[in-house]
Amino acid sequence: MNMANEKVTDQIVRDMLREIGFERPWEQDGGPQWKRDALKGGSKSVSGNAEGKPEFVFVSGGFVVVVEDKKDVQRTRYLVDGDPTTEHPYRADYALNGAIHYAKTMLANGIPFDKGIFAVGVGGGEVHHEIAVSYLAPGFVKHLDDLDNLDVFSEKEIGEYYAVQVRGQRPRAEVQLDDVRAAAERLHEGMRNYGSVENDRKAPLVSAILLAFQYPYFDLDRLQSISPGNNYQVWDGRIIYDAAEQYMKSEALMPQAKIGTLLDQFSFIKTAPQLNRAHRDLGESPLKWMARILANDVYHVVTDPSMTAFDVLGNFYHEFISYGGGDGSGLGIVLTPEHVTTLMAELIDVNATDYVLDPTAGTASFLIAAMQRMFDDAGDNTALREDIRKNRLYGIELQDKLFAIGTTNMILRGDGKANFRRDSIFEAPMAEMRGDVKLPDGSIAFGHGFTKVLLNPPYSQAKDRSTRNLSELAFIQRALEFLNPGGKLAVIVPQSAMVGKTKEDKARKRYILEHNTLETAITMNPMTFTNSGHTPHTVIAIFTAGRKHPDHHVVRFVNFEKDGWVVAPHRGLVDDGTVASRRKHLLEVLRGDVQDDTSFIVRSEVTAEDEWQHSYFYFNDQPPTYEDFLATVADYVTWQVDMHAHGRGDLITPSVSPSSDEETGE
Repeated sequence: MNMANEKVTDQIVRDMLREIGFERPWEQDGGPQWKRDALKGGSKSVSGNAEGKPEFVFVSGGFVVVVEDKKDVQRTRYLVDGDPTTEHPYRADYALNGAIHYAKTMLANGIPFDKGIFAVGVGGGEVHHEIAVSYLAPGFVKHLDDLDNLDVFSEKEIGEYYAVQVRGQRPRAEVQLDDVRAAAERLHEGMRNYGSVENDRKAPLVSAILLAFQYPYFDLDRLQSISPGNNYQVWDGRIIYDAAEQYMKSEALMPQAKIGTLLDQFSFIKTAPQLNRAHRDLGESPLKWMARILANDVYHVVTDPSMTAFDVLGNFYHEFISYGGGDGSGLGIVLTPEHVTTLMAELIDVNATDYVLDPTAGTASFLIAAMQRMFDDAGDNTALREDIRKNRLYGIELQDKLFAIGTTNMILRGDGKANFRRDSIFEAPMAEMRGDVKLPDGSIAFGHGFTKVLLNPPYSQAKDRSTRNLSELAFIQRALEFLNPGGKLAVIVPQSAMVGKTKEDKARKRYILEHNTLETAITMNPMTFTNSGHTPHTVIAIFTAGRKHPDHHVVRFVNFEKDGWVVAPHRGLVDDGTVASRRKHLLEVLRGDVQDDTSFIVRSEVTAEDEWQHSYFYFNDQPPTYEDFLATVADYVTWQVDMHAHGRGDLITPSVSPSSDEETGE
């Protein structure tokens, strides 16, 4: 029976290896001669004289990977003083201990690879398993964080995993973000020292320059940096402003009124002497100096298709404003990280035929993520891609400054029409945005409507009774009304919003379930927003619009706090090398392709009175490990000794009832 169960675990490992491209790893005593030579004298038996026979061995990216597995999750590893021991019998009875034993043997005997060995221990079955990892090189051992699957050992990922987890280097995406931060720092210093630009004007200034770059007749060399005099028409600011205006008008990107709104945010650059006058330390105007930095260090990144859904401009603005002594809140910027925007777009399966709305769009990061998924889905269908650009992406933003940023962002990303509306989610004309038309006979011809909504509403706006209409649940309720029946909404909000603390929010929860269906609630990493200077504990909720929540509908509550993102000193939120594999595991569990236990996902019916989050429904149903048992017994014995030592032993000593013979005197 035990052998049969262990073979089940073997097959789970085979399946995971097959998914990352290793169809036939070397099993037991199979494989090339160098492997067998390296494992001589590596048996896990007491003597350890025979050849070692690991469950699986393979080579990826120049690294050797050794995998041992056990049928019980309790047999994943055995620690002595915090480290897996390779003494007998532990190397034979525990997966990671055995894998480390084999890795040490191979290093001692020699292998034809110089990048080191990953020792992997897998314990458990399909429903619940653990994957423990250690890295070994000559004279070096490092125990790494547990994994959800083996994806990090693919040829594509293993180098990055090694660099981040073992060497402590920065992930590629972080390096790209640092380039943006460096440019932002230089521009901040220049705007402060050379241009005296006010904080709320920094973002529009950058937007104007980036839009000017889009105009085919704009030439950076035309900026002459001359002393202004009275001829405003040849000032650098006027040239930049005119180029941005001509580009937007020539491309018919949006109605004239919207172009005017955007240009109003740029107009100050035309006549600001400090920006247009040649500065003695620069040898040119501050505007030309800034334009060159943006042209060399930022513009190619903003418009680079390989950057996919990364909101470079939004991150640029956040970093830019933070150097001014704030965290972006002066502009109302609390950026939704790229890994969240792309995850939410994937959770509701945004595709090329959707009509997508972000009703609190900010810098348009959700729309950028949605557009990338839609373009990927459209493939080489140029007509469909053009339709996506012009007709299928919509945003609403109330603040002027954020409207300018978001519109610029979408234009630079190739959204040819920029259906970005400066309005409030609560006041925007729903029928007009949905494309509904009133016919001469008074009936309504319904338009395209919206099939997907992505939402990150303002947090903590409902501070008292007078502002309770601005709670996160109020935004959710309104956003759902924009959707066609059956449309999907993904929203990220503080966990408190899923509780419904006030009378008004409790009523909103009831209303939402009476008209819509709650599908999923995912508890996120509490550090998700740390790069924006905030640490709200958040939940992603998925709703289906226009369909009453059935009484017996089962909702999925997920604990995704361990998503692979960690906070590094002086660097902020960084990928620990496991982000991709953990995200894949989440999606596979939600699709039903992979199982997990209740510590990760709970499925339950729900009411409006319940808290819509994993912790409310979860109870620990995992059997205690042997180590848990020993620790509990030790605690109990310690407590007993302490009670007796303090003269209170009589309180815990069981009393002995007299026998029936004593009672009767017989």
